[in-house]
Amino acid sequence: MLVRHIHSSSWYEGYNYFTPSTNNSLEATNRVIKDEHTFRERHPLSRFFVIANDIVRRWSKSRDPNQIDPIIYSSEPTITLKKWTDAYHFAKSSKLVLQIPSSRKGAIDYYIPAGEAQHIARHDIQKYKKKTWNSFDQFKILQFGIWKVTLSNDGTEWKSGTCNCPNFFKEFICKHVIGMAIRLKSCKPPSSAKDIALGQKRK
Repeated sequence: MLVRHIHSSSWYEGYNYFTPSTNNSLEATNRVIKDEHTFRERHPLSRFFVIANDIVRRWSKSRDPNQIDPIIYSSEPTITLKKWTDAYHFAKSSKLVLQIPSSRKGAIDYYIPAGEAQHIARHDIQKYKKKTWNSFDQFKILQFGIWKVTLSNDGTEWKSGTCNCPNFFKEFICKHVIGMAIRLKSCKPPSSAKDIALGQKRK
């Protein structure tokens, strides 16, 4: 069956950035409540209020930065050495990146050929932006053949950049965002990221 238009563009995972793709963290929190507070028992409402108050008190204290060994929320993505290495290799690759003004104020969109491709044409970007396909094969080629990285014009905010690749949706950072920041000289990779020869992967 041919699909000529996608009437809803909000069905896919990357529609809303920086939101969970699963409810795993919620289920993990539920497990802590059951294992450490309610002990998997049913309680009358009065008892539940006491337990809920205890949960709020304990969790608030444990996340207080003034406490000893507090639980600190991460405000930015963690970049592993492997991620730095992959990003450095991408930055040093010969891939041709097309730069187009972004619809996001104060930002630039960078269109990157995915896989082994080294360049993309502007008409492919237009097809990608219009989200119009004549077949599912065309959808796969365009949707997974082009990665779009959006970075702020302020180089110091490169960690807030976005990408539409699957790895970014999972970890909120990817080699494309980091690699483009390296290319634009917004950041420098650690020297250890350069230990692996170009074209090889860090184990």
